[in-house]
Amino acid sequence: MPGVRDEVVPALSELTASLVDRHDPDTVLRLMTAACTRLLGAAATGVMLIDPRGGIRVVSASDERSRFVELLQAQVDEGPCVDCIKDSTAVFTADLTAEDRWPEFRPAALDAGYRAIHAIPMCLDGQVVGGLNLLYLEATALDSWQQRLAEMLSALAVLGLSQETGSTRVHRLTERTLTTLNDGVHVAHAVGLVAGTLDIGVDDARTLVVDYAREHGTSVPEVAKALTNGELDPAALVATR
Repeated sequence: MPGVRDEVVPALSELTASLVDRHDPDTVLRLMTAACTRLLGAAATGVMLIDPRGGIRVVSASDERSRFVELLQAQVDEGPCVDCIKDSTAVFTADLTAEDRWPEFRPAALDAGYRAIHAIPMCLDGQVVGGLNLLYLEATALDSWQQRLAEMLSALAVLGLSQETGSTRVHRLTERTLTTLNDGVHVAHAVGLVAGTLDIGVDDARTLVVDYAREHGTSVPEVAKALTNGELDPAALVATR
């Protein structure tokens, strides 16, 4: 696939650069989900991490529709990503209509428009810490090279979230997971504030926040904090475009 081959180098270069430069968990996850969309043709992507306080939490989704599907898996405790985390193995579901698993999750995912979902475990030092979801609107099977690429992107994301050596890495990832979860709540509040103030959709509001952070060389959580504490006017996000 020449088109995909042309995209591999820039996508992986951008992601790996974030691992050696100043970065935050939100940036790593955003770059990873964007790479999955570009390189694997997914309509949407999402990341779920094990919450050290219990359960599985959604920490990244490429849009609100996929975020709903990810949240549903966490709430009903079933679905491809839940299984991949529990069983420590990839779950490739090429056609949800042909599945008889996940009685609560499957019909809701189909109603949301997704026909295929592939879940890859995210591992650190032999322990599963989360899962990467690839969502497709049509029945889609992954070739072996695509499966390996998805696993590589998952591993790069874990490296970006851990950034420690030796026995402290899992502990550090736990801390970063809690930070990411807390930042996610803060960002969601800020996105809702922008959407309500500017009378736009949630996805458009999230794009404005992400673009503003990138253009000003700061992180999405920092922009979210400025929005929610009144330091940054939501209108300023549009003024710089």
